[in-house]
Amino acid sequence: MKPSFHLFIALAILLGAATVTAQVYKWVDKDGKVQYTDTPPPLDAKGVPKKIDARPAAGAGSAATKAPPTSTAKGVVPADAKTAPPDKPKTLAELNMESEKRRTDALDAEKKAAAQSKMDKANQDRCKEATRYFRDLETGRPISITDDAGQRKLLDDPARATELARAQNAMNESCK
Repeated sequence: MKPSFHLFIALAILLGAATVTAQVYKWVDKDGKVQYTDTPPPLDAKGVPKKIDARPAAGAGSAATKAPPTSTAKGVVPADAKTAPPDKPKTLAELNMESEKRRTDALDAEKKAAAQSKMDKANQDRCKEATRYFRDLETGRPISITDDAGQRKLLDDPARATELARAQNAMNESCK
């Protein structure tokens, strides 16, 4: 008794699976009547025959209710199916390439951020030095410089004005 019961359950499951995968076509015949068949319609059918997804919905919002349109008859493809990208899963190689690209992009961004930080630090240092030198020049105290021959000389008024302008330009460039 038990083996026949188990056989009956197995057959019921197999038959249920077969009906789930069946395709149903909806088309209009010569007389204008809507027909539903599991075979493709004849070529003289009116209108565009449609392939209907006969799988039962697993619940609201399931993938069965959101299936993309497929081609229905010989050479007939709905207009929106031509423009829709194919919905295929990515291969392992594609996933690896995407991961590698994200990693290299992150490294590049990190390098750029480090270089920008280094430039910002150098600008801050130049700004501080130019500001300090400008203030020293403004005080009017005697300031000595070393000329090309290595001799120390005190700045006179025209040289002080030139150095003030140079220090102001350096502050304008680095103190942004």
